[in-house]
Amino acid sequence: MSIDRVTLSLEGMSCASCALSIEKALKKIDGVKTVNVNLMTEKALIVGTDLEPGILIQSVKNAGYDASLDSVEKNKEDIMKNTKLYQVNGMSCAACAINVEKALKKIPGVIAANVNIATQKAHVTIDPGIVSEREMAKAVKNAGYELVINQDSRSLSQDDSQQKLKKAKSKMIWAWTITVPLSLLMIFHMSGLAIPYFSEISLAASFIVIFVVGKDLIKSGFVAILHRSFNMDVLIFLGVCASYLSGILSILGEQIADYSAVGAMIMGFYLIGQYLEAKAKGKASEAIKKLISMNVKTANLIDDNGDIVSIDTKNLVVGDVVLVKPSQAVPADGIIIEGETIIDESMVTGEFLPKTKTVGDRVIGSCINQFGVIKVRITSVGEDTFLSQMIKLVEEAMGTKVPIQRFADKVIGVFVPFVLIVSLATFLFWILDPKTTHAISLWGASILPWVNPNLNALSAAVFASVATLVVACPCALGLATPTALMVGSGLGASHGILIRTGDALQGAKDIDTVIFDKTGTLTTGKIGLSEIHSTIDKSEFLRLVASVENYSEHPLSEAIIDYAKSANIVLENAVNVEINPGLGIKGTVLNKTIIIGNANYIKIFGFSLPKDVIDQDKTSSFVMDINGNYLGYITFKDALKENAKKVMLELKNMGIRTVMLTGDNESSAKQVASILDIDEVYYNLMPQEKLEHIKKLQQGHVVAMVGDGINDAPALKQANIGIAIGSGTDIAKEASDITLVGSDLEALVKAIKLSKVTFNKIKQNLFWAFIYNIIAIPIAALGLLHPAIAEAAMAASSVNVVTNSLRLKKYKF
Repeated sequence: MSIDRVTLSLEGMSCASCALSIEKALKKIDGVKTVNVNLMTEKALIVGTDLEPGILIQSVKNAGYDASLDSVEKNKEDIMKNTKLYQVNGMSCAACAINVEKALKKIPGVIAANVNIATQKAHVTIDPGIVSEREMAKAVKNAGYELVINQDSRSLSQDDSQQKLKKAKSKMIWAWTITVPLSLLMIFHMSGLAIPYFSEISLAASFIVIFVVGKDLIKSGFVAILHRSFNMDVLIFLGVCASYLSGILSILGEQIADYSAVGAMIMGFYLIGQYLEAKAKGKASEAIKKLISMNVKTANLIDDNGDIVSIDTKNLVVGDVVLVKPSQAVPADGIIIEGETIIDESMVTGEFLPKTKTVGDRVIGSCINQFGVIKVRITSVGEDTFLSQMIKLVEEAMGTKVPIQRFADKVIGVFVPFVLIVSLATFLFWILDPKTTHAISLWGASILPWVNPNLNALSAAVFASVATLVVACPCALGLATPTALMVGSGLGASHGILIRTGDALQGAKDIDTVIFDKTGTLTTGKIGLSEIHSTIDKSEFLRLVASVENYSEHPLSEAIIDYAKSANIVLENAVNVEINPGLGIKGTVLNKTIIIGNANYIKIFGFSLPKDVIDQDKTSSFVMDINGNYLGYITFKDALKENAKKVMLELKNMGIRTVMLTGDNESSAKQVASILDIDEVYYNLMPQEKLEHIKKLQQGHVVAMVGDGINDAPALKQANIGIAIGSGTDIAKEASDITLVGSDLEALVKAIKLSKVTFNKIKQNLFWAFIYNIIAIPIAALGLLHPAIAEAAMAASSVNVVTNSLRLKKYKF
């Protein structure tokens, strides 16, 4: 049994009711555990056991929508089988797919190959010990096609969204090219000007707008009714069809006003709304687009002959060596094997200061090499790179739901049936009680020019009921949360803050206690010298000690050597060096043999330390010569992060309690807590003891745990909100709810502020969405709203919600 994560791209959704219908359909499938359908990104994320993508896609189609496979992630066992999905370019028919399959299956090491002409994808299982991806690509190329090794599916989806926007704009223009002159004719006709064959012209023009230009809505509404999955399209579908039907009945001699032109206007306003909404959605997802656009197109590959060849980055494989020149972007994640440079990582970490990189350092793909020429061995490609993982995490966060949305979903689930009932009740009210409705019309006509008190009961009933249908807007309710979540997540990503779930976003605003690990979180994690006490000349003391320590790779040795070099101390050659792990080191420099280590190491030689230095911190290194003469000692420190104190002050100003849990000794822990003014500190803790402290601190409080995301995984899981900081390129593997990509603690404060401002925006959106419907539906039911104005108001309410969310982009931390 395997745990699968399947992502589907969806088509045909128009409102939140559509998303709920798809969720319900998918949840009925055996093995499905959780389903998240995102109206904004038009994606469905399904998690379950032994999932079959084909069954999932068919379920979506049976619900009246369309779906295609975006990605499949298996558990670790299945990943080890080396099964991967590849984009295949150049196929035009089923025979092409068969040709590609044959080409792949002929390669030794290819276990299975399945090529789908519809999706243009190849599903291939290989034995990596026998065949490489580059060999597969070469075989497919020889067959006349292209196998794309590292195609990022997100770039394809971005192209698709641009096409949808163009299509929405085109339909809007065509609709109003016809509707504007038709509306003018209608106004002239209503003012008493005789226009020959007006009804026939109106019916013909409206038919083109409603059933040709607006065919997608008509099809969607009809299919939704067939599948009994009522959504916004059903309301518009019934509204425009009822309006058009009135024109047909009128021309056949029935005593009813001709609203066919009104139907065209409704469709026109609907298409304006769709275009503006699509455009606003595009702006909401600009952060994702910006991240995707950062992907590098070409790389300077150093081939087996040592020649430099320019290739497409999608053809890079793990193990390749590339040359990166100044001002070029690193093509993919890797490790520097030659050269030294300065790398600008601000676009992914949010930290504006560039970083010095040398041999052995990791570099992140798409970051700019500012200074030197470096050679990089590629360690991750395609969707395994840091940038792709980052994009994936942001997209998944956008696809989750905040708890407050559950109430909105319940309302949306019954909203359309409720509106249909209200619309039917409105129609019956205007038919059955003409006396009361006529009085309402007379009053309305005195203040509103579009209210006509001279309409007969049937015409007035159609007028009011159609307005009621089209004014209702479940979309505003459905877009209230995901649009704010999308913009907020994107804003966070641009500052190196990855909020993984909607629960984390909502929960972070209530944090009242923040717990910190010490090493690597409040401190840099890099050992430095604190104090040097010597009985001889300080420079001479450093020269002797550093010259011997130069033969050790211990972190304390490295700290001594770095300090000596920074002080321009020239190191000498040492002889007879003896290293005793866990104790110390002995060696001879300039004919002087010295012993460096802890107190126990000194005792081995039969020497005693002076009484005034015996009680020094356990991280001290004592120095004596072979004759038993005490030369001095060195103490060490883990340097505090540059803005740690500022962050503690900001948290206090926000009313948040600060706590430090550490495995370090009492002296070191209290020193850091004192410098940073931390409220509570607990030291000498084992991992299990940290968990117990967190549980106690959680009593009556919302607790966030900030750690490195690896050693602190259990603590991060236990806390209400787990925050991993400075976790490098393993951002997808953490146990955290929020990941701070860089090492800057300031991002923690930003994350909490981001949570507060995003949640406030969600509440604003939901308020306006509810208020709009509460006010607009009764007004329409009373016959005081023209159907065309009602549709314009409906479109405006959806656009208002999206644009309100977009204001988040202007937020300054």
